[in-house]
Amino acid sequence: MLGVLLVPTLIIFVWLVIFGGNALYQELHAAGGPGSAGIIELVNAWNLPAALFASADGIAGTGTLGWTLSALMVFLLMSWFVTSSDSGTLVLTTILSLGNDHPPRRFRVFWGVVIGLVAAVLLVAGGLKALQTALIAAALPLSVVILVMTAGVLVSLLQESRRPRVVRE
Repeated sequence: MLGVLLVPTLIIFVWLVIFGGNALYQELHAAGGPGSAGIIELVNAWNLPAALFASADGIAGTGTLGWTLSALMVFLLMSWFVTSSDSGTLVLTTILSLGNDHPPRRFRVFWGVVIGLVAAVLLVAGGLKALQTALIAAALPLSVVILVMTAGVLVSLLQESRRPRVVRE
């Protein structure tokens, strides 16, 4: 249990120290003076992938090590996306199957494909801006659902606290 909490936290810490420290170093010590490395401009323009790869180039250069680091970053981002999507479809299908902890695999595959297709259609139709707009538009109704779910959990906790407790000796 402790490893599940500490290992990802330490990995994220190391990632942020290396990449954040490198980005700051590049911005402060660039050849054209502070702010001329371009990472801040890329982040301000919401071009985060370019900023990430510019930071990687600053760490490893543009040679073989740079390409290896870039490939590693792409692999890590893909594994994060797949893991997050799998977790999301598990939660969705568990809710839709009325709390079944092991929903049928075909439901998980179906909802995974549907979610992927919706994202792909939004990206093809309007690019990243359309996808971001759809996410913002979905946030308010989802917030209401989350508030209702929170109220349901609180009611369940109150009901649980009022039940008589059985003490085993």
